[in-house]
Amino acid sequence: MIRSLLLLGLALSGLAQASELSLPAQVGRAMFMDPSLSGSGRMSCASCHDPAHHYAPANDLRVQLGGPHLDKPGQRAVPTLTYKNYTPAYADLADNPDGVSPPGPGGGFAWDGRANTLAEQATIPLLSPIEMANKSPADVVAKLRKAGYAPLFRQAFGDQIFTQPRLAFARAMDALQAFQMEDASFHPYTSKYDYYASNKVGGELTPAEARGFAVFQDPNRGNCAACHYSGAGVGGSVAQFTDYSFSAIGVPQRPGAPLDLGICDRRDHPARATPELCGLFKTPTLRNVATRKAFFHNGVIATLEEAVRFYATRDSNPEKWYPTVKGRVQKFNSLPRKYQANIDTQLPMDGRRAGSTPPMNEQDIQDLLAFLNTLTDGYRPPQTAEALAPALDRWLARSGSVCVARPDWPIDVSARDVAAGTRNARQLPALAHAGLVTAHEGYVDYRDEQGAVERVPTRRYELTEAGRQALQPGRDGKPDLCAGQLALERVVRVEPRHGTGDAGEHASVHYLYRFKALPWAQDAEVRRAFPLLDALLQGQGQHEMQQSFHVEGAAWVADLTVEGTR
Repeated sequence: MIRSLLLLGLALSGLAQASELSLPAQVGRAMFMDPSLSGSGRMSCASCHDPAHHYAPANDLRVQLGGPHLDKPGQRAVPTLTYKNYTPAYADLADNPDGVSPPGPGGGFAWDGRANTLAEQATIPLLSPIEMANKSPADVVAKLRKAGYAPLFRQAFGDQIFTQPRLAFARAMDALQAFQMEDASFHPYTSKYDYYASNKVGGELTPAEARGFAVFQDPNRGNCAACHYSGAGVGGSVAQFTDYSFSAIGVPQRPGAPLDLGICDRRDHPARATPELCGLFKTPTLRNVATRKAFFHNGVIATLEEAVRFYATRDSNPEKWYPTVKGRVQKFNSLPRKYQANIDTQLPMDGRRAGSTPPMNEQDIQDLLAFLNTLTDGYRPPQTAEALAPALDRWLARSGSVCVARPDWPIDVSARDVAAGTRNARQLPALAHAGLVTAHEGYVDYRDEQGAVERVPTRRYELTEAGRQALQPGRDGKPDLCAGQLALERVVRVEPRHGTGDAGEHASVHYLYRFKALPWAQDAEVRRAFPLLDALLQGQGQHEMQQSFHVEGAAWVADLTVEGTR
């Protein structure tokens, strides 16, 4: 018998059980996908915050179109809604989570931090005339009353909730907040970086990614971590890749875009009262940044590589980014000159002289891009021969013994067994020929159904010293007579396999093997008596086997296998 080798790759599978959302969150989910909650009847929250695109736009527009006829351009690029659950309320003097930077503007939702909660933030697009274009909160509630999920809304907030439009609107915003807080798709932590930070299998950074992480942290090169903080943060969070702070970096003005003063465009922070905050915008998370198609508050830049190059060369090569008028580069043309003193001058944008050497060279830029791509959610551990061969080696060393399933000795073979051609009658003489067992003649009494006793000639087989030396621990702790060990020749291919967890954390490995058979297993009579041994000997290096694996912690682990017939 081959222990743990037959039916290789047969795995236990099941359906992942997702935790149920609360009733308010279920309402919020229905609202989030509902285009009827807009003036056009064709725009939902998901229209701009597509779940399939990390809750950011699916298209490559710099700003999205909204309004009653979906023809009004928005003022700012639409940010992702992922990883907002730890965002603190806005404060002019907020403590920085890095514990080093001095207090300054921080927190809040939207590019200017005007909303203090996700519930407040949800009111902005619903009531904006250039977005979902509802005329009033009562207008939204009237549409909710007609929605197919209105009974669910009543179940969550009370049968009479629609008789109080103001309260109903507030509860609707609470529902959208609950959905974003409770649904794990808004903060999945499934990027390669998360595997790396958690020391999980498949999280090893490539040389380019590791160099890029060094550029990211280096205060003399990328210095990205100064604002896109990745340490322990607010409320027990970690690796949010933002410190929620605000800064003015003087991005180029997008043609046709209105003047945007950031915090100073808020009613509670007019420019005349807080000129030092004009031009400051919130630092976004860099999670999923490689999937974005519009960068910075005005969407002026369309690719991540272009955005990184802007950081690297804004000061050394301003002519690449700003228009030139009468031979003079119009640097910081998105911000009136009287506010340009607010421009951040920490590396890599340190105000260095035009024509000087940029803080990041081409290698730094490419490596940084490689690292930023590790922040994209939905990463799956590599299912490659290189990744799985070591796990297969370990499994074969532990479970690849080829045994004959004879744990109990001595074994009696009667004349009846010989006449019937039983397995023992066929195989034990071959083991005797190989010197593993010895036979003694005797008799066994058999009692039939009528109670009559018949003495039948029997041959008793017992292990010789050579046979006892061939014993190895078998299943259930019993010793078994083992013919050799399978070892990995090479991996042929690796196939993804759906399992009880994330699909990418399960794989089937098809491989060729070597059979390190003991001398007795190569005996011609033994091979004739044990066809499977013969097949294994003939098939080594040619016959393809299969084993299924899944991820546990930081390692690929073989799935349970099922014993087959001998």
